[in-house]
Amino acid sequence: MPSKSQPASARPRSLPGVRAATFKVALLIETSNRYGRDLLYGVRDWTHTGDRWAIRFSEQARLAPLPAWLRQWKGDGIIARVDSPQIATALRRTGLPVVDVSAERFASEFPRVSVDNSAVARLAAEHLLAKGFRDFAFFGDPQFLWARQRGEEFRRAIAAAGKSCAVFGQERGRRKRPGSDAEIRAMADWLAARPRPLGVFACYDGRAQQVLEACQSREWKVPDEIAVLGVDNDEVLCELCSPPLSSVQPNARRTGYEAAAMLARMMRGEHPGPQTRFVEPVRVVERQSTDVVSVADERVAQALRFIREHVGEGIDVSDVLHAVPMSRTLLERKFKIALGHSPHRQIVQQRIERAKHLLVESEVSIAVVAELAGFADASYLSVAFRRETGESPYGYRARHRTSRASGRAAEKSRGAAT
Repeated sequence: MPSKSQPASARPRSLPGVRAATFKVALLIETSNRYGRDLLYGVRDWTHTGDRWAIRFSEQARLAPLPAWLRQWKGDGIIARVDSPQIATALRRTGLPVVDVSAERFASEFPRVSVDNSAVARLAAEHLLAKGFRDFAFFGDPQFLWARQRGEEFRRAIAAAGKSCAVFGQERGRRKRPGSDAEIRAMADWLAARPRPLGVFACYDGRAQQVLEACQSREWKVPDEIAVLGVDNDEVLCELCSPPLSSVQPNARRTGYEAAAMLARMMRGEHPGPQTRFVEPVRVVERQSTDVVSVADERVAQALRFIREHVGEGIDVSDVLHAVPMSRTLLERKFKIALGHSPHRQIVQQRIERAKHLLVESEVSIAVVAELAGFADASYLSVAFRRETGESPYGYRARHRTSRASGRAAEKSRGAAT
């Protein structure tokens, strides 16, 4: 029989498929922001369907030292944001199974579940490109791997569209303290040298808020002169911004759920190795900071506004022509010049985006999703959705949701989506 001094990873485990005794699990995740709280919700969702867990958890801030109780704690596994080499070292010493939910990579031996930063940046690029901007900028934070990854992929996506993207902070010289008055002034000076209108992507909501402050200091109009997009959809911060901030919403809840499932397998004796499971973002939550159509052709701008406002009503190109009178050939040519695609393509994209939102954030059936997104019926939605995304509406919902309720709703509508 093992001694009490043995680490939990050396204790005997129940056989797979057999209900285990309660596992003791520590959650070392901050509660100070939306992303961390959604990670915790995702873990909670998994515990409603998996093994019995006794959770050890204490409120903490991002990048805070590990709690003192961890040194004497006798548990079975840990889910943690491994955000520094010091945290990684302390977790190694526990000898316990650990799943990392950080977007950094300070402990290569821990399996990891993380936001897909490349997908975040591509979604941001698609959102700003669809607004008709010709000039773009990225505000990152070079000290973080995830910020660098978002910036690199954003620039690639913008370049693939035939446009260029300037990056703040690459110039030589001593960097100002992040968020300081001096840096806000430096951001404003840098923006003053950029062409406008300008589409700006910031690596997270806090950085985007600083960009908005720089714009306010020069009385630039947001979003007409400079549109600003962040990441995390921290609703309190986004709504406090002036104007309210648009933001890419990562699927932190799904990330927490997948991390809990992985830790459960590890505590039962599996050894997944240093793999990383990337979770795609959900959508762009648009607020006033990017609520603009920035195309030089006013008639194209009018058409885009009409599509955005009426896409859920089953409109087609003839409805657009009725609202913005001109020949179909001329409308097609204008859209191709301004956006690189047709009016029909714009309508389809808008419908798919609305469908994605409804699939992830509502419990309505696939048939109702089709109706609200402007499709004739669930079959048309299924065909278009699979063509655009490579998966069925049911599959998309199942992949992005974690709750049992969403699983039941998706199951009811599976026949209509496959």
